[in-house]
Amino acid sequence: MTINNSADIPSDVVRAVLVEVHRDFLRFLTRRMGNADEAADVLHEFYVKVLSRIDDVRDPDKLRAWMRRVLETTLIDYYRAQGRKRRTEANYQYLEVAHVVGEDSAELDSVICTCLYKLLPTLKPEYADVLWRADLVGESRTVSAAELKITETNLRVRLHRARQALKQRLEEVCRTCPIHGYFDCNCEYSQRQRLGIKQGSGDL
Repeated sequence: MTINNSADIPSDVVRAVLVEVHRDFLRFLTRRMGNADEAADVLHEFYVKVLSRIDDVRDPDKLRAWMRRVLETTLIDYYRAQGRKRRTEANYQYLEVAHVVGEDSAELDSVICTCLYKLLPTLKPEYADVLWRADLVGESRTVSAAELKITETNLRVRLHRARQALKQRLEEVCRTCPIHGYFDCNCEYSQRQRLGIKQGSGDL
């Protein structure tokens, strides 16, 4: 599989963005969890959920808020699972759900926003524009349609296509090695990631 350069920019530039986004996610989760292997596991689960469920996002849902909730629930599920595994350890205390969804919400939202912001320039300009308006800025459909001089029906169609293009970019992000910077790298990390995505998302 090769990187689809739909924005007519050099493929090496697109690849650099994909690697950067993957590293951003992995760095954020590693810093937060204190363990690189656990962070990679959570990132894998996040990718699986986003890629398999992104088509469920419906107006007036905002993709940015939806992705933040997916990351949030992925972390919650992970902490709960770890808590169940280790509940017999005398001094073990896993992070409570309130900690994940409370004071850390702004940080979760920030990492998602940064991811989307970096990926937008790798899409067609009309797709990047509509995603920026609808999913990052939160502009109303009525205002967006008027500004773009299209009907609200056409806006919904364009937004759907833009989200599909973004989904492809996100799939490419998860297939890009954050360690070596290669697409479909054959290192142990990338092979484990690809296997997990395939098992969790069918044909993705």
